[in-house]
Amino acid sequence: MSNTDTPGLDAEVLLRHTVGLDRVALFAHFTDPIIAEHLETYRALLRERSRGTPVAYLTGEREFMGHSFAVGPGVLVPRPETEILVEWAIAWLQHHEASTVIDVGTGSGAIALSIASAMGNNWPGQVIAVDVSPDAIAMVGRNRERLGLQDRVQVQLGSLLSWLDEPVDLVLANLPYLRPDQIAENPDLRAEPLLALDGGPDGLDLIRQLLSDAPPVMQPGGALGLEIDPAQRDAVTELAHKLFPGSVVHVLQDLAVFDRHVVIQTVGPGYPP
Repeated sequence: MSNTDTPGLDAEVLLRHTVGLDRVALFAHFTDPIIAEHLETYRALLRERSRGTPVAYLTGEREFMGHSFAVGPGVLVPRPETEILVEWAIAWLQHHEASTVIDVGTGSGAIALSIASAMGNNWPGQVIAVDVSPDAIAMVGRNRERLGLQDRVQVQLGSLLSWLDEPVDLVLANLPYLRPDQIAENPDLRAEPLLALDGGPDGLDLIRQLLSDAPPVMQPGGALGLEIDPAQRDAVTELAHKLFPGSVVHVLQDLAVFDRHVVIQTVGPGYPP
């Protein structure tokens, strides 16, 4: 299988999806013959994968923070590195319980729904998942129902923070941050929505706008967390210091030790974190 760095794993995942077996059961029955219908389906999935279609789009789901999220061509496939931002947010909320959390550019809803699930039924805060894409909003609704979080996560169609009419405590965002040339050079991204990838000439168009819009709508002592391209660390941290004077700005690394997230703790009650 070409056009993938993990052909063996991809083939296994697609086979498990085709025959409806988990990994243990698959290997327990590995020598069993595959029925003709399954074989035809499996070959079709392998062809699609070889053309660059993400495995998650072919199976219709992706695991994130221990949950299975429905995904499709209208939303970005959740990545493991984003779990670092979610874990940081959950830790922050342990010390700021009655908080309003906004997940900007929510996509499949992975960030918002994972946080709501982790905080539990008795958590006094609220989570709002917002996206400019109707396809994304539909997918969030599907995942919200799938995880039984209809009463704990609000869904909002809107652009960045322009729709807000009251202050919030925590803003999280995995916005488009790639340059057009980065997208063009990566065939693995061809099937994913350009709206969720293209951050403009330097990749920072939406991140810059969000950081500019955030100060007036942030509660004192609130926080903001962003996923970035590692090469954007200096530009984003410099902008964060400029727009949030006196705040503490941290950079979080992903499991590959790349600078992946910038988090800002603003001045006010609960400062520093």
